[in-house]
Amino acid sequence: MPVIFANSHSRPRCFEDLPDEILLSICRYLSPINILDSFLHLNHRLHRTIVSYREKIYLSHLSNKECFHLLNDHLPNLAPTVSYLYLDTCSMLNIGRSFENKFNRIDQQFPSLRQLIFRQIDIETLENLAWRFNTMNCLQELDIDIGEDRLASLPTQFNEYLCGKLFSMSNSFQKLRLHFNNYYFNLQSIRTKCEKLRCLTISVKTFEDLLIIFEYFPNLEQLDVTFACDSACSEQNNHYSFGQLWWKVPYLTYLCLNLEQKELNSHDDVISNEILLKTISNIFSLICVKFRMDLRFKSSLTLTTTREVYVNKYFPYVDGSLWQHALQRQDNHHPVHFELHVELDGIGNHRYKNILERESCFTAQNNDIDFYSFLKPTFSNAYWLQKNLDIQCVTTNSKHVSIYTIPLVTSSLSTMVDTIDKVISVNSFPSKFHQTIQQLHIHSDVGISSPKLPIKNLFAKMPYLVHLHTDMEFIFPPTIVSCSNYLTSLSLQNYSLLSSFTLLSYLPNVKTLSLTNFYCSKSMLKSSLKTISSVKRLKIVYNPTDVHNLTYITEYFPNIEEFSLVVSHSNNRLVLEYGQHEKYDLFLKDFQFLRFIELVVPAKADSFPFPRWRQILDSKQAIYDEKSQNGLLVFKSWF
Repeated sequence: MPVIFANSHSRPRCFEDLPDEILLSICRYLSPINILDSFLHLNHRLHRTIVSYREKIYLSHLSNKECFHLLNDHLPNLAPTVSYLYLDTCSMLNIGRSFENKFNRIDQQFPSLRQLIFRQIDIETLENLAWRFNTMNCLQELDIDIGEDRLASLPTQFNEYLCGKLFSMSNSFQKLRLHFNNYYFNLQSIRTKCEKLRCLTISVKTFEDLLIIFEYFPNLEQLDVTFACDSACSEQNNHYSFGQLWWKVPYLTYLCLNLEQKELNSHDDVISNEILLKTISNIFSLICVKFRMDLRFKSSLTLTTTREVYVNKYFPYVDGSLWQHALQRQDNHHPVHFELHVELDGIGNHRYKNILERESCFTAQNNDIDFYSFLKPTFSNAYWLQKNLDIQCVTTNSKHVSIYTIPLVTSSLSTMVDTIDKVISVNSFPSKFHQTIQQLHIHSDVGISSPKLPIKNLFAKMPYLVHLHTDMEFIFPPTIVSCSNYLTSLSLQNYSLLSSFTLLSYLPNVKTLSLTNFYCSKSMLKSSLKTISSVKRLKIVYNPTDVHNLTYITEYFPNIEEFSLVVSHSNNRLVLEYGQHEKYDLFLKDFQFLRFIELVVPAKADSFPFPRWRQILDSKQAIYDEKSQNGLLVFKSWF
């Protein structure tokens, strides 16, 4: 054992000279709040170390007491040195306004802030803070996410106001990411060049907005733009001087074009492939091009779409010879990385069935579309072979088509269950494609029998999945084993209680669970189910006629910290009765670690037991908010 000389001069010096790793090991089992409370002002050495490792502040999933303690007692002292600030208001009631009230001079209070990230921020807070963005001189990266529910009631001229603040020539940030779900910006109000912006992620309404980006953001290096396909494209795009793009955006090296529409009303709403290819062929600095198209037709459009429409309208988007012509000019100067990802509704299944019933199989085969045999030759020439790139096409029984270029480096995938079934069952399908996927959304077609996926095969092919959203069931191995060490978020639709618990037993690290159209019978309640201790955040959407009793939830999920319950619209009069709400008291009392609760119920405001709830919440020193809108009661509380 080494000898430590204890004299009046060596003791302080030895402590001051300790490496940070030893001091930080003391904090290994403490929460960030406890670390600040215990060590921040204990002595100079610990204070210096803690401050240096608290340049990143995360305000996310905290209790009421923890959050306001951090806001009021610690963050004002740490703010001058904070370089990264993450604010997630999803489960912290009105925290956006509280933050704004405390730090309404964010540009002066956080002088060293380089990265600012808002998640689920409310519109009012964003508007009040936005006018400070252009005086935050050190800010380099701004990331804003607004939930779809918060976009329901936008103030007038919100688009013009936000564009004026975000796209100002006085802004210092170089990276701007705007994730507004189904909101698409109209950029017609932009009149000044924004020369400092280097990277932009945005969703816009029309192709004209992309041309505005090229006009007013001349120093862009990376652009990820998503177009809505809900309005007819202007014919004047064909007369645009695409040849000028090479000097309008001379530094653009990365371009990701996304076309998406959950319910396409008309084929004319989709931008023509000629315009897209003209755009790409005239940007000479590109070294990476990604094109993604995800179109879901409305049922009426699906039933009236012919084979000729697919061949003439959508084949050109995935024609390798056309992409080669657009990219080859850049390839003469530097190799261009290219990725293609298409999810496209095929000939409607119901129409396809009618063809089989009315006419012969020969006629049905003529109406079928062999995407693979058409596309494969266009990606088989020397140009694509030199890039070591191949095309993969999967057509499902519902005539949904998934087309990928291989290798495809993407972290998110949304496709049909038939497609995933074919992909994971083909051993020759390249493994590199699957290993990059972290988010997977699997759809099943209504009215069509979907295959059950072997759960071990799915996670063997996609081992790094973090979030899974599905409405289909799995095939399980005979013995319970852990199928994933990475999956932490799980969204299930049309699942029973028993099926949910069976799946969770194979996914032990799930912390966030969402159950939509959840149902449970009396026989399921009698089943011996083990408690799920890993789940911390739980959301349930259900119809009272499909669930016998919800009181058991507190027993099966004992460690819930955030709970959301949405009762579906129902004509069942029992839902409107006062006594039906009494059972919800159990969630307040029996969830021992509850930090946040949200209830959305179809009832009248005077039928909800607000007085009793207020009494319970006041005893817990909770913040709560209650409102009635569109025949729904929305109650939120933060502990």
